[in-house]
Amino acid sequence: METDDRFFLPRLQPLITLRVVGDLGADLELQSRYAEAEKLLRDAVGVDRRVLGPEHQVTLATTNNLAACIYSQGRYAEAEKLLRQMLETERRVLGPNHITTLSLMDNLALALRQENRYPEAEALERETLDADRRVLGPEHPLTLLATETLALILKREGNYAEAEKLIRQVLDVQRRVLGPSHWQTAESIYNIGCIAAMQGNRNKALLLVRDAVDHGFMSHYDATVIEQDTDLTLLHGDPRFPALLAHARQVAAAAPKPN
Repeated sequence: METDDRFFLPRLQPLITLRVVGDLGADLELQSRYAEAEKLLRDAVGVDRRVLGPEHQVTLATTNNLAACIYSQGRYAEAEKLLRQMLETERRVLGPNHITTLSLMDNLALALRQENRYPEAEALERETLDADRRVLGPEHPLTLLATETLALILKREGNYAEAEKLIRQVLDVQRRVLGPSHWQTAESIYNIGCIAAMQGNRNKALLLVRDAVDHGFMSHYDATVIEQDTDLTLLHGDPRFPALLAHARQVAAAAPKPN
């Protein structure tokens, strides 16, 4: 049976418009224009819920963008509340093993980590990682992201050995799939350097951070990130650290930035 697409335009057009508004809010958030982004996203969520319903995927996507905006402003408890509401809906509508559900679990664990609720964050992220490995496979981007999230939580808890082991698992995949000079590969090397510094191993930390700087880290970050990273506090009194920062600034100035 053939259909005339013109009959679907009145129903598709509001959906397209709502998606564009939600995406615009997300773009503003990425530009750190948080007040504008939050207002636009709150308005969009209200319209989405009224027009499409609270369980529609566009409504949930816009709500996720709002939660990200709130998270970026450091209002972690508020972001957690939104994420919990969305997770409950997604588990019911899409199921516990859907990729969107698993992604929300990872986001919620990050919010809990920022609230210093480490045991709760760790338990949720281990559940997430187990499901990711089972459903998506060990090398899926979401599985790697969950592995990194768990490593960050463990680092905060002082479980440096397991944190480093997990990051090295991610690093092995990144070197093979992304290449040795991709910024995400370099970020993993940098994170291992941070763990070394937190364990008191100054020489290892300096070597790893320098390695990250020389292999793509500065295409995504600037030297201020290194200078202000509290994980690297041990290095601040080392005479080699200012030289490392100067080198990082030089590399950053010459590095192509991602679009």
